Amino acid sequence: MKLVRLVVAAATLALGAPLLVAPPAGAAEKLPAVNVAAATAQCDLSFGLPGKSDPDRAGKLMAGRAELGNYGWFPLAKDVSWRPYSTLDSSGKGHMHSLDWLLPLLREGARTGNTAMVDRFYAVLQDWVKDNGPNASSRRYAWGPPIYEGFRALALTCAAAGPKGRSAWLVKAMVQHGGMLSDPRRYEGVNNASLHQAMGLYALAVTLGREDWKRVAASRMGSLATRLINADGSDNEGAPGYGVSNYRWFGEARTRLERGGSALPASFDRVADVPEFITMATRPDGRLEALGDTSPNTLKASLWAGTAAEFAQTRGKSGPRPPATFAAYSGGYVFGRSGWGESRSFRNETFFSLRAGRKSGIPHAHDDVSSVTLYAYGSPLLLDPGQWRYEYGSTRDYILSHASHNVVVVNGASRVYQSTPQIEASSVNGIDLVTVTDRGYRGVTITRTLAYDRAEDALIVWDRLSSSSPVRASQQWLLGRGKGVRLDADAAHTTGAGPNVSLLFTSGGAPMDVVKGSTNPRRGWNSTAYGEMAATPSLRASQTGTSLSWLTVIAPRRGGVTASTVSATATVSGSAAAVALTTPAGSAQVTLDGAGARRSAVVPFTPSLVAADGIVRKGRAAAFRATGLPPSTPVTLEALPVDGSAGWSTVAQVKSSAAGTGEFTVPADYSARYRATTEFGASPTQTVVAAVSPSPPAVRVEPAGPGSVRVSWDAPGDTGGAPITAYTVSFAGQSRKTSADARSVVFTGIVPGRRSAAVRAANEVASSAVGRAAVDVPAYPTLSAPKSVVAGTKAAVTLRGLIPGGTATVTVTPLAGGEPVTYTVRGSAAGTATVKVAVPADVRVEAAVGDVLAVPVTVRATPKPAPKPKATPTPTTRR
Repeated sequence: MKLVRLVVAAATLALGAPLLVAPPAGAAEKLPAVNVAAATAQCDLSFGLPGKSDPDRAGKLMAGRAELGNYGWFPLAKDVSWRPYSTLDSSGKGHMHSLDWLLPLLREGARTGNTAMVDRFYAVLQDWVKDNGPNASSRRYAWGPPIYEGFRALALTCAAAGPKGRSAWLVKAMVQHGGMLSDPRRYEGVNNASLHQAMGLYALAVTLGREDWKRVAASRMGSLATRLINADGSDNEGAPGYGVSNYRWFGEARTRLERGGSALPASFDRVADVPEFITMATRPDGRLEALGDTSPNTLKASLWAGTAAEFAQTRGKSGPRPPATFAAYSGGYVFGRSGWGESRSFRNETFFSLRAGRKSGIPHAHDDVSSVTLYAYGSPLLLDPGQWRYEYGSTRDYILSHASHNVVVVNGASRVYQSTPQIEASSVNGIDLVTVTDRGYRGVTITRTLAYDRAEDALIVWDRLSSSSPVRASQQWLLGRGKGVRLDADAAHTTGAGPNVSLLFTSGGAPMDVVKGSTNPRRGWNSTAYGEMAATPSLRASQTGTSLSWLTVIAPRRGGVTASTVSATATVSGSAAAVALTTPAGSAQVTLDGAGARRSAVVPFTPSLVAADGIVRKGRAAAFRATGLPPSTPVTLEALPVDGSAGWSTVAQVKSSAAGTGEFTVPADYSARYRATTEFGASPTQTVVAAVSPSPPAVRVEPAGPGSVRVSWDAPGDTGGAPITAYTVSFAGQSRKTSADARSVVFTGIVPGRRSAAVRAANEVASSAVGRAAVDVPAYPTLSAPKSVVAGTKAAVTLRGLIPGGTATVTVTPLAGGEPVTYTVRGSAAGTATVKVAVPADVRVEAAVGDVLAVPVTVRATPKPAPKPKATPTPTTRR
């Protein structure tokens, strides 16, 4: 507290005024007394402390420019406008109301005896109080997120410790703030913002002597320690950067409580475990891994000296060496590394992370469940997208999204909220092993198993996707900044100066693509500092289906080490996988079957072969993918005709990839069984049918009622070697597609006359020739006419169901007796005709085509309406 007391004393002497100003006489309300000593003690913490930048910052404030660090700046006019400025980001628009940025004026003015600075400090503070009441238009920011209120309460506390600390407007503002901050309806209790709210309330409480506020604030700090810090020291905000900040802030909260005479909550004990967590979250270059809203900044020595994190902060130069190289935390973090500088330099050790947290409900967490990062040989090789900035919009949405991370992305699918995934982690048999399950896509389950083989210095990532419907999904990797990417069959290698990384897709590889800096859609971006972002290569390996698998070996390479030094091959089943890998560090076989194991002896795998399609059109290409092959060696594709006409023969030969895979494309000239063979054996066979068109169906057509026909058919005698999948049926200009088990279709509304039916059968590769049949559709005349017309006029009578070009008779018979009148009409191409018939009185209308009669209709004759009388003009009276 000595520094602030000296500042206050200097201000008092320089200004030639008493330290405190008495309330005005005759005040309408009794204001509480200000405890200057308590205010000074609470101000002498965090941003209340003087800094080297005070002179510069105070000078800029006096010149009319308020700088809010990363959040931007805004003009500070004589009469301050508290509206949001475009020069501020989303957080800056709120932090302009925090007022902590004003404190350099008070400190520097007091230190140098500059009364203008001190007066300006209080004038701006008073202007804010006057313009920003809880009901002001600015309340969205001024009285919105609690962090701004918490910071502002501390600025008011520092003002109370200064030369105008008893000003009535200031005391009233502190009382108002204390009431707002203590209101349980305005307390969120979610993240560190609520901690600042509680600390601001506590500072006001001890300054104004409010024991009730002290108790509320202390209780909230205790609850927040449990909310923000897990029992193992890991942070619960989804960002190790906030683990660092919370360690500092809870240290500050402890000091505030101690200075205010309050007992420390028992939950504060867990703060002591944070340094161990920070140690594991720190990369070998001394930077915190960029997870969630974390930028990869170096650790400050002043905060970690004498703690378990000192060794990581100093990069092994001082502090106790951590006992473990692998750890999983309840905050949803897994960290592992090759060592702590024992067998290679500290900076060149390999480090990896895996996330198992969730975005929902945690402000600084990203949707990064299962995301992996990798650092080795002095450089980050697999990157997290980073923090970017608190400017909300499409860019911020992308940074937070699942699709920006090193995960399996289901293309075109939206994410849903989920509970925190469970981590299964162990370090046995020479490997670090962790499994996490992601259910963030509706109807989709993605299980990721990561194994780190420390001896060979390689990661193995096995992803399994199960979906209730077919999806297109991609395993994505954000690669090192400034790196080129070379795709080679089922392998991808970064290129460029310094260390690089090879990714071998032993299962679930091609097709692969690389995108850098795309904006529509957003893909391939990385941020290494607040507000900074650069285009970075994003690699994806994509597949389509309901049950998908990727097994990828990821090997970091020291600068100058070529990609040819890395190879792998694997065999995968539904519940287990085995990988044989070679890196510059050695060779081993790793088994992933729940427990996981590593052994130095590599046993050759039996190859696996998968056909892209089990049925292809004869003469077209058949594609195959082989896995489990010895890397970079010849592999042969053999065929055996299913008709027994010949034995096994070689149809293709390729060189396997560095990932132990091979691709074959051969013409399917006959149905055959295929197998992939290497020097170590042959794969199980895959049968591919070389299909042709089916034979045409036998077709029948018969009337099925007036204007209706039934088209029937028999299944083709020859299906072409493949099951029938559908039929296409056409009749009289109408067409229907049916299932494979359908055998008839009824068509209605048919124009009479000679009509033809056509039926095609289709299998998976081709359609048959047309099967045909014809039928004479008989006439089925129908009549329609108005129900009534004016007597002596004509009625329009329409006939349908006529044979085009054929004739029909229409007979009109008076109902009261008299001679019928007959009309002859001819059918149009649509089988219709219209005739106007005289209606002198009520008549019966009949129609016939040959012996086929239509249902008769009656038309009533209504009397002519009487003429309307002429209107008589109304006489006009003149005046």
